[in-house]
Amino acid sequence: MAEGSSQRETRILDAAASLIAHYGYDKTTVEDIARSASVSKGAVYLHFRSKEQLFEALLMRESDVLIERYFELLDSDPQGVTIFNIYRYGLEVTDESPLVKAMFTNDRRVLGDYLRHVRDTPAYKQISSFGIEAVRQFQQAGLIRADIDAEAVSYLLNAIRYGLLAMDEYTPGGEAPSIKQLGAALAQMLDRGLAPREGEGDQAAARATLQRLLDAKEQFIA
Repeated sequence: MAEGSSQRETRILDAAASLIAHYGYDKTTVEDIARSASVSKGAVYLHFRSKEQLFEALLMRESDVLIERYFELLDSDPQGVTIFNIYRYGLEVTDESPLVKAMFTNDRRVLGDYLRHVRDTPAYKQISSFGIEAVRQFQQAGLIRADIDAEAVSYLLNAIRYGLLAMDEYTPGGEAPSIKQLGAALAQMLDRGLAPREGEGDQAAARATLQRLLDAKEQFIA
């Protein structure tokens, strides 16, 4: 049976993901990708106009997969969807993809010259979280204490994520706890430090904010 166009594109993206994660964007050529995918170089260009476009498509595919995984974890958590589980599972799924992890840790070995473009890609914008405006919305909904500066909260949450994801480079092999362990502990710490005080917050608004997040699932993975 002849291979369909979508199957061939999947093989090309699979090959690119493996090669770029191992050798980096700069050292991986279109010829390398074509050879690994068992297609011609021309076949690669039938699907993607350039190596840059191929990589952008790869990052979007990676982010789509992680978004789906992210909501699966949120939906199955017995504690329900909380702002701290949102952060925890976002950290965990990011760690599952070498390419997405490289986006958030500014890993020049993996991203190479493409690093200067990564923050403008749809993939980065899709999976970014805890921007200043998002924190303000969570505060208004009663999910995060409103007496702490939103800009500071956003900066600290993103700094913690960067630090945890980047620590592999500075920690001897086998000595660091897993991201899953760290995420669970961090969720408890954030809950104690950022959760609204008793009696604060509009619970109806909080539920509405969380529902909008869950509704966005269909937009992300459609």
